[in-house]
Amino acid sequence: MNLVIDIGNTLVKVYLFENDQIVSKNFLNEVSLINYAKSLRKDFNIKNIICSSVTRSYKIELSKLFEDVKYYELSDKNLKIPFNNNYDTKDLLGQDRIGLVSAAFFKFPNENSLIVDIGTCITYDFIDSKNIYHGGAISPGINMRYNSLSKFTANLPLLEHKNVNKIIGSSTVESIHVGVSSGIIGEINEYVNNLQKKYSKLNIIITGGNSMFLLNKIKNAIFADQDFLATGLNNILKYNEVL
Repeated sequence: MNLVIDIGNTLVKVYLFENDQIVSKNFLNEVSLINYAKSLRKDFNIKNIICSSVTRSYKIELSKLFEDVKYYELSDKNLKIPFNNNYDTKDLLGQDRIGLVSAAFFKFPNENSLIVDIGTCITYDFIDSKNIYHGGAISPGINMRYNSLSKFTANLPLLEHKNVNKIIGSSTVESIHVGVSSGIIGEINEYVNNLQKKYSKLNIIITGGNSMFLLNKIKNAIFADQDFLATGLNNILKYNEVL
């Protein structure tokens, strides 16, 4: 059984895979990770662990807890990834982005794919049909946009995201909702349109915890489930076992 850990800016997602099947998953706070891992150690026969983190490494704690288990971490330079990485600053490439590109590679091998992840930030990652990763873009996520409007102005309120199906907001609150949502939709569509000028055949994969408000608003988009990244990480683990 494989233990797959995805540590994001907001949540930690912990999965157990039996081959390609998810048999257990749980979302928790980062402070609860080690205690939860102890309970998994007691209840399951775990043979491999892979961890992706955008915060810090838990290699020491997890390796000590699972002494007889193979441990893989995306920060490990010896870890084999299934695509050619053409990113200029490889050491600064987010581990979550590596996992997402790997998930796209295994899902759509030898195809042009753009992965748009709507999380704390919005990330764009492009892999071409020759399995070369070129990079992409990073922009503020939904909550970051709401927070910045409140923080950097004197009178605008801090709001939580609400999907408003309007073009014109009839109040300040509605105007903020329309501005944030329209800005994200317009940004993604413009990015896709520019990329399609060079790559006409392009998979557009939308994922991330805040992605569903985009449903039917991005042309020809494939909406991946919330387990897309975890599946990619499990496939990286399997890929390294074979090698």
